[in-house]
Amino acid sequence: MSQAKLHTLIAHYLATNYPSALAPFLSAAAVPAPDPAHPPTPDLRTLVSDHLSASLAADVSSLTVSTSASAPAADDWSAWSLADMARLELAPEVKLDRVGRTIDGVSASNLLTVDVRLLPTRTFDTRTAEYRAAWHRRIITSSVDRTLKVLDYETGDVDAILEPHRAPVLCFDVHPVNPRYIVTGSMDGTTVLTDLLTSTPLQTFQSLKFVVRALFSPDGHYLTTASYDHTLTVYAATAPAVPPLPTTNEDKDEDDVVPLDPHDDARLACDPTLRYAEVRKIRVESNPETVCYAGGWLMYTLRDSHLLHYVRLPPVGSGERSGGGEGAEMDVDADADADADADTPADWETRNKSFNPHPMDSHVSFAVLDLQLHPSGRLLACLTGDHRGGTGERILLYGAGPDETERLACLWTAGAADEYVLPRMSWLPDGSGLITTAPTGHLHLTALTGESRASLKAHGAAVGTPGVGPGHAQATSEVVRDCVVVPVGPGADAYLAHARGPGARLRGGGGHGGGGGGGSGPGSEPESEPSAVEKQRWTGAWEVVSVGYDRRVRISR
Repeated sequence: MSQAKLHTLIAHYLATNYPSALAPFLSAAAVPAPDPAHPPTPDLRTLVSDHLSASLAADVSSLTVSTSASAPAADDWSAWSLADMARLELAPEVKLDRVGRTIDGVSASNLLTVDVRLLPTRTFDTRTAEYRAAWHRRIITSSVDRTLKVLDYETGDVDAILEPHRAPVLCFDVHPVNPRYIVTGSMDGTTVLTDLLTSTPLQTFQSLKFVVRALFSPDGHYLTTASYDHTLTVYAATAPAVPPLPTTNEDKDEDDVVPLDPHDDARLACDPTLRYAEVRKIRVESNPETVCYAGGWLMYTLRDSHLLHYVRLPPVGSGERSGGGEGAEMDVDADADADADADTPADWETRNKSFNPHPMDSHVSFAVLDLQLHPSGRLLACLTGDHRGGTGERILLYGAGPDETERLACLWTAGAADEYVLPRMSWLPDGSGLITTAPTGHLHLTALTGESRASLKAHGAAVGTPGVGPGHAQATSEVVRDCVVVPVGPGADAYLAHARGPGARLRGGGGHGGGGGGGSGPGSEPESEPSAVEKQRWTGAWEVVSVGYDRRVRISR
């Protein structure tokens, strides 16, 4: 286009839209005044609009849109956005289609909880006169009969039976740094810290009603309990879980230095010193249902609430007793974060975010009954229940931080809500899907795309099974009470033992009964060089361990 033609187009445009700017333009461009009766065709506005449309079309044609992504190599999530994590693809070959093993005879009563951990043993070898520490994969489950049982993962044999309470154990968690310690919460209103090596109760904490959640923080420094007396209680460690060892004889008197046997472990070769003291009691308006840790925050949900609540935990060593002292209390309300400074959260600061799409919507149509942290430690799965109107359960995905308020996905599970049964879930180890429980005996595999990949009938029994059904006194329920996804195959234990960060725990970010940010796994400092088999890279295979009211432990894949 010639310069004269362009000036004519601009002059007509100014005459029509900006007449006050026309005279200066005509003087500077040395062009005649335009004739409004004979406008150019096309005019300047049309030419510019056509150019922008053509440029946009070219840009769009060069784009490719991916609706899914593949799991990262070596569990490196650092370059992933939350949106990409929420679109992670569940591989087409991944199925959940059979019950591989059944462990019967665990209890004559309904089973309530389950988790799988690498637990320690310490024995004295009389042939070499040395102590030997070892780590074994174990199933931990509780029952209505008030016991907590530890089972051999491969054989199903009972290794240990604990009875720390006068009523059924509703929740438990194994210490993430030193797995000789386990904490349990019960219907009798107590929380008990126990040494698994000696089966000795170390501390008992009292609540007024059921303790439904008991969870260590990722580093084990904090312990949080949630009770139906409308309180959450935060305890801090007053003694280390792992005793400090002198690096030279100069650190201690020579007579006090006890050499460690080659196959022993410092975490086990000592008295159980770990203890906790209450540092904060949080009073809430209704029953707390689940707790979780992520990024220095304690998170929890309440029955009859549309909010996810956050409490900022003081960093270790910062004097967590400050700001109220031991046993300090705080009341939490829905507007707790109104004046919070997002950049510099203070110790014990409270915030919240809404589960409803609109932040100003305070309507309560469901309760979030379980929280589980993604293996990356940055994505939070929130499992709903107690729905108004009989709608089914669903999983809501959010960023784990208090300021990450966007709902990234809403996944409908194949399970129907039941007001008497609390649903549970567990992440697949690669973060590409979740397993959820159901009161119908099913385990449901749901992809992050919303696909219901599989529904496996894992618990209960059909009429006609011996001892089950009409006319038989031993009829069982189909309710699936709890589940955990477990890596299996060559390299699986090494993958767990040497893991770092939020994926280290078997339960995908938390102990039984509540989600949690990860932490160092129980074998993060193994007592010996791993074998050739252990050195193999884990292949990604997994299976699901579940328990139910049919009094069975099922292992499905």
